[in-house]
Amino acid sequence: MWLLGLLAGLGCSAEEKPVEVVDGAQTGDGFLFGEDTPGIDPGADPERPTCLGQTREAESIGLDIYVMLDISGSMLDVLPGTFDTTKWDAVRRSLEAFVGAPETAEIGIGIQYFPLINEGVPFACTSNDECGAGGPCTSSTCVEEIDEEVDGVGVLTYIAPGREGACSSDDECPGFERCQSMLGVCVFSGDGVPPLDRGLPLCNSTADCAGLPGTVCEEIGACQNLVAGQISLCTPSLGCPAGGGTCFPFPYSCQGQTICEAEQYATPAVPISLASTRGADIVASLGAQVPNGLTPTGPALAGALEEAREWASQNPGRQVVTVLATDGLPTECEPVEFPDITQLAADANSGNAPVRTFVIGVFGGSDLGEDGRENLDTLARAGGSDEAFVISTGGDVAQDFLDALNEIRDSAVSCEFQLDAEAALDLGLVNLRMSDPSGAVIDLANVGDVGSCGDEQGWYYVNDESGVPRQINVCPRTCGEFRNEGITAELEVGCATRLR
Repeated sequence: MWLLGLLAGLGCSAEEKPVEVVDGAQTGDGFLFGEDTPGIDPGADPERPTCLGQTREAESIGLDIYVMLDISGSMLDVLPGTFDTTKWDAVRRSLEAFVGAPETAEIGIGIQYFPLINEGVPFACTSNDECGAGGPCTSSTCVEEIDEEVDGVGVLTYIAPGREGACSSDDECPGFERCQSMLGVCVFSGDGVPPLDRGLPLCNSTADCAGLPGTVCEEIGACQNLVAGQISLCTPSLGCPAGGGTCFPFPYSCQGQTICEAEQYATPAVPISLASTRGADIVASLGAQVPNGLTPTGPALAGALEEAREWASQNPGRQVVTVLATDGLPTECEPVEFPDITQLAADANSGNAPVRTFVIGVFGGSDLGEDGRENLDTLARAGGSDEAFVISTGGDVAQDFLDALNEIRDSAVSCEFQLDAEAALDLGLVNLRMSDPSGAVIDLANVGDVGSCGDEQGWYYVNDESGVPRQINVCPRTCGEFRNEGITAELEVGCATRLR
């Protein structure tokens, strides 16, 4: 980010605009063209006429980052090629290095985690009773008892009726016999599966499989890797489909464990701060976390954006961005669909005092599924940050995550320009341009708003809460240019604004 040094003495009134058409000069969407036009340097290149306004180099100003960090149970997955290094180990080291780096010393950083867990509610369970007020347990399902022959086999067992979701009581199972916790499925002790059109019978012990000779009751598990973005159920006998990894015992969980209220996530674990103790506080906070639970991305992002916007309104001289760092797609709490989550980022990045959203994802080869990468990129673009940083668990996760944080820091401090609220500034006489190390100059046009950027070069005004422009932001494509070494930005005051 840069501070545009707009002193009151540089302000221009509307009467000073070079608006006459002289000797065939054209207005050209707000910028006059023609060698003899008042306000135009007659010695300038006719292909790039230069107004006689004044220019000032941009100066950097403060940046604040609010991190919303995924600490779901999958963060404890061991990284490929290592014996005991988890995703959480790598991400934690990256954040510790980032907050301790000299380049980050003048940047405010705050952090919160998701999921947040309701106190006293365990994650793992085998029955509703273990969850208490946090029930039901996901092991509970509506079941019925049948006594009929299927493919010549008399079945006397509980079967899954195809009803989705756990149940808390028999009243939630109309048309079925009762709600019961079922922890396994009946499978043949040898090869194959029971020849049942009605699916695998559920069980809690081998006795429940008595109607199926040659079967045993095996605990239901989940394949280690996601297959096409979906959890694949398995048993040790049935195993996992190709690419699904190893079958592990399924962690039945209390459905009421996860906090789904956005306002809870808006309260930071470590508030945004420039204090000298900031880094130590964040390191201590990271060290106190134990990954656990599911992935309530929707309320977590909503809370993070709420806190970031509130901080931005209280600190108008600083730019505030949100970083959503996750290793999984949304699984819990509304909104859970990507279009709805994307709208949260788009709303925060529009209107007065916008807050941009950056996205960092840590994923294995098959974890993203068919549309995962596209969804993450769409979320990032809606938040005004071009595309998501997607880190492969097959690479150097700690270094790649740190590189992503550094790039977020560098892009955020290069692409926002603060206007001087005290200057008598005519907003119709402001232009922004950038120069490369060779001295070549690119004049940037005002595109109107962030939604009009598309893939174009340009900039737009950002308003404060009262609707008054308080800063200039550049479009994502221009922001990418500003990150290149040797690029400088200049504000030009006194010339009619170039419009796209």
